[in-house]
Amino acid sequence: MAEGIKEDYAFQGLKERPSIGTWSDIDFEKIGEIGSKGNGTGIIVLGFVYPGKPNGVEAVSKNLAPFSGITALGLDFYKEENLSRELRLLGSILGREDRAEEIIDWHDRHVAEVEQAAKNLDRPRVFIEGSSRGLGDITTFGGSSASGMLLEKAGGTNVMEEDEAYPKVEWEWVVSQDPEVIIKTDYLKSSDGLPGWSLTSSGDVKALEEMRNDILSRPGAQNISAVKNDRVYVVSAQTLFGLDNVAGLQRLAEILHPGIALEPEEAYGEYLDFMRLEEQSDRMFVFPAVD
Repeated sequence: MAEGIKEDYAFQGLKERPSIGTWSDIDFEKIGEIGSKGNGTGIIVLGFVYPGKPNGVEAVSKNLAPFSGITALGLDFYKEENLSRELRLLGSILGREDRAEEIIDWHDRHVAEVEQAAKNLDRPRVFIEGSSRGLGDITTFGGSSASGMLLEKAGGTNVMEEDEAYPKVEWEWVVSQDPEVIIKTDYLKSSDGLPGWSLTSSGDVKALEEMRNDILSRPGAQNISAVKNDRVYVVSAQTLFGLDNVAGLQRLAEILHPGIALEPEEAYGEYLDFMRLEEQSDRMFVFPAVD
C-alpha cells in the first residue's frame, strides 16, 4: 500500500499493510518481495494509467517485469467518463460483477438526479481555478478534465471553452471573461485529517478565508460579477473525484443553482455506508456554505 493512500480516511482500515513507497516513488523490490510470498497466487498492482509518466501503468509494468506472478493494472477512477467501464473491469477481475453493477447503478442514479434537476435552469458562466503560481500562471479546467465534465452535468457553462484538460491562464483573462461564479478547488487537508474541513476548527476556517480573500483582493476582482454578487467559493478537490463525486456533483449544482432540490449529504452518507466508514459531524466541503 502506498503511503499517501494510507492517510486517506477511506482506507483507514489498511494502515497496517506493508508500505511499497509513495505514489510517485514506488518500491518495486518490495512489491517483488511481497509477490514471492504469494504462495502461487497472482498479485495485481493497481495504479493510474498516466501515459508516459514514471508512475504510470506502462512504466510500472516494465519495472515489475523481472518478478513473476505480478500484473500492473491502470485505472483512472477519478475520470467520470471512465468510471462505469473501469468498475465493471475491476468487478470482473475480482469476481464481484454483481457488486460492481450495484455501485454503478447507485452512482448513475444520483448523477441522473442532478442532470434532471438542472435541465431547465439557466446555466451560469463559471471559472474553476486549480493551482496558482501567481497571477500569470493559473491552472484551470477545460472540457476534457474531470472537473470540467462535472461542471457540465451540474448545469454550468465553463468560461474555459478549450477541450484541453488543464490549460494555464492569466488573471487578466479571468477578469475579461466576467464569470458569474468562481470556484477554487483545493486539496487543503483538514486539521483533524478527516474528509472535507471542520466547521469547528479555527485553523481550517482561517485557511479557507485566506484562500478566498486572495481571489477577492486580486486586481480587477471587484469588476467581476461573481465577486460583486458574493459567489466565490472554495471547494474540496477530493469531493470531485472518485465514487463520492456524486455528492461533489450535487454540491456543485447547489452552488450554481441555489435552492435546487438535491440532498448531497444524503448521497455522501450512502457512500460512507457502503465504504463501511463512520459519518462525521460538523464537516464542510464548500466554503462559504451555500445559502
